[in-house]
Parts: sequence; structure tokens; C-alpha cells
Amino acid sequence: MKSVLKRAMTVILSLALGLTVFLGLPLSGKVAYAANEVTIIGTVQNTRSYYNVDGPVSAYCFFPSTLTTYTVGKKQVEITEFSAGVNPDVLGTNDLSSYVGVTKAYTGVIAASSSAPFNYTFVISSVADAPIPTMNEMDTYLKGLGFGTTPSDSGNGEYYIGCLGWNNTVAFSYHTTGSCVGEITAYILHEDFSPDFGIDTFRIVSNAKAMQAAKKMAQYGNGEITRDQLSKYLNSL
Repeated sequence: MKSVLKRAMTVILSLALGLTVFLGLPLSGKVAYAANEVTIIGTVQNTRSYYNVDGPVSAYCFFPSTLTTYTVGKKQVEITEFSAGVNPDVLGTNDLSSYVGVTKAYTGVIAASSSAPFNYTFVISSVADAPIPTMNEMDTYLKGLGFGTTPSDSGNGEYYIGCLGWNNTVAFSYHTTGSCVGEITAYILHEDFSPDFGIDTFRIVSNAKAMQAAKKMAQYGNGEITRDQLSKYLNSL
């Protein structure tokens, strides 16, 4: 038991050092780590390829393939995108460039971070092969929310799913060319199909954020959230 505790403390200290030295992220003295390692299927991306940000940022971000609730510290949180870093003592490198755009099963721990534009960092310690998420998985999720879907699969990893629901007043779409990154549209329509409000152009998001956005649209359709709440969420995308 003592050896297990000693190893756990060594890993935590190593991760803290790896975050500070190799990522350059300004972490507070009250960093909250998840209690256990998690394995997440997703895609590593270059942060500045997706965000125009000023100030300290991580070199990489991580986009999960599905919307999941994680335990970090004492909080239950939905995380749709992470800052991405590594524990170089375990993985053997602090360079994730070879994983950019690659969908794998990544294992590591989650830490809270104040580094914009991310609230959490995924500290990767190992990588394994994993099946790439399919159109059927996303289509099943959207139908489960109550949407009627029109899926179109090109057969090479690219697919598009258009959605309508709630007497055709809630419209959502997701398009990806592969991996765990894609584009969404989201509109509330009048009954004559003219737009009421929503996002006026495509937004680049992770699979997980696409799922979260679709869930918010469904919650509005079901009367669970207000127009102002949905509008504020869509404006944040």
C-alpha cells in the first residue's frame, strides 16, 4: 500500500512539473487533478489553428470524440475541449506534433488550468489505437435527443448530418471531414422556416461540443431552457 501511495505522489509531482516546465501554463497553487487516469478517444490539434488568442496558451488542444462528464477535484464537469500536454517522463517526449489531427485513445489525468481559452488541461501519458468515431454514433446521439436527421456519409470519414425537430422550428447540422473536429450550424426557426435566432455562420468545434450544442438546442425545444439562455450559449461558441 505504501508503494502505491509513493508512486501516486511521484506521478502527481511529475505531472505538476511537466505542466509548469513543458507547457508554460500559469497554474495556480490550488491545481485540482482528477483522482485517476482516464482514457479519452479524441484528436490533438494545434491551438492557434483554431483560436485567435492573446496571452499564454498551450501549444496544443485536445478535442474529445464524445460528450462526457468528468470528475475533477470535487466537481462534475462536462469538458468539450482541453489544453493538451504530456508527462514527458512517462510518454518519453514533450512534443505532440506527430499526433496533431490523429484520432487515438489517449490516457492521462485532467488538471484545472487558468490558461485561456481552456479551463482544463489533459496531461497525456500514453497513446493507443482506437476506432475513429462514425456517422452512426453521432446520428444515434442526435436522434436520441429528439431530432429527425438526414445523414450523408461520403465513405472516407467525411459526413454531414442535418437535423430538424420540434415542428421544424429547431435546426442543427454537423459536418466533419474526419477525426473529432467539425462544423456546426444552429438555428431556431419560425414555422415558415425563416430564421429567428442562432449562429449566423459555421463554427469549428469538437465532436463533444457539437453534441453539447445539439443538447442545448433540444433543451430549448423541450422548454427546459429559455431563449436568453440558449442565445447566450450560442453566442459563446
